Amino acid sequence: MQMKKKRLPWWAVILIVLASIVVVFVAVSLITIRAFVGDSLTLNGTMAMMSYGGFELPDWYKSLTLNVDRSYPGLPELPVDPAAREDMLSAYETYMYGHTPAEGFDTAFQVKETSDVYGGKAEKRVVTITVSSEKGSFETEMIVLLPKGKDQVPVFIGENFSGNENAWENNEWPFETIIDRGFAVATMGYTDWAADDTATYREGVLRLFEDPNLSAFSAWAFGISRGIDYLETLPEVDQSRIASVGHSRLARVSLWAGACDERIDLVTGSCGGGLLRSPVMGRITTDGTSNHWYTPAYLTFENRDNELPVDMHTLFALAAGRRLFVSIGENDLASDPVSMYDALQYAKSVWRDGYGMEVIPDGSYADVPYDTPIMSEAIGVNVHFGGHMFDLKDWTAYMDYMDRYMDK
Repeated sequence: MQMKKKRLPWWAVILIVLASIVVVFVAVSLITIRAFVGDSLTLNGTMAMMSYGGFELPDWYKSLTLNVDRSYPGLPELPVDPAAREDMLSAYETYMYGHTPAEGFDTAFQVKETSDVYGGKAEKRVVTITVSSEKGSFETEMIVLLPKGKDQVPVFIGENFSGNENAWENNEWPFETIIDRGFAVATMGYTDWAADDTATYREGVLRLFEDPNLSAFSAWAFGISRGIDYLETLPEVDQSRIASVGHSRLARVSLWAGACDERIDLVTGSCGGGLLRSPVMGRITTDGTSNHWYTPAYLTFENRDNELPVDMHTLFALAAGRRLFVSIGENDLASDPVSMYDALQYAKSVWRDGYGMEVIPDGSYADVPYDTPIMSEAIGVNVHFGGHMFDLKDWTAYMDYMDRYMDK
């Protein structure tokens, strides 16, 4: 007699289907992330990156990732003597991003077009920047917005992700709000200076230079400095209140530009990532898809991350003597909020002991209130609700900081 097969109840079928969908989603997400970053993230970091796609990670995983009891093996001690700054900068150039060219080229500017925007509250300029060397010339554009009827205004400068036209049309930055607060703003597309691609990044402005140790970050930071060259020609701009800005990888561009160019008075970075030695952050590998960001010397530390002579706290400390503001997303797990905040705590001694400047209070990430900026003479930090984003709350914190500590 043939046994009759027992059917699964309808609710079990639904559970199996839902579980299958989740498994497939997680698998596809992990494969996609690995394809994007190669093997440069730990499994912990790869899982954390899934939050970028809107995948709500479980509370137990968030608790594990945001564990504030951290150790960072081999973290270099920072020298606090201002005289040691050049050595610290040289080490970062060697082991991370390469130097940013400061000579061997000429820069020229031409205002391509001007127009009144926001009901006449601001003048918009499209400026052509031309860089020339013995090897040829390179040309790109920058958008500059100047408040009408005001002199000696502070200015934000940084690079955008989507290109100037898209950044302007889609309001990638809150341009009108910045103007209403009495600030000027200048922006350029970061890939206009160098492609974010390992195979072609040297085909932009870097083709003008012979140095094999120039990275894509060298080009992107170089672009911010050339934009400042133009801002220096404008009597409307207060040269003592120039702030660099950037988000995600462009946060690190802003920080690196601030390290290399001391004309930047406030160095800022939004969700730029924490310490490499963190269990959440990336690891050094020669098969990553972002190897063009780094120097050849950096890649020699594959599987020796803890021996790297520099880390994120070094980059923060290279702004010492001027001012630094970092914004962090409380749910931006892949950028590792905990080690970002720890890096600030490690770096602040350079301001306090080397320059005699007031710094943020001691404490861990667990002590930080959300959406309540912490400000000091040297350093500001804002942990915003939400994830990997750069929103009006961060911009407002930057502007409030400049009004409080840098207003004439």
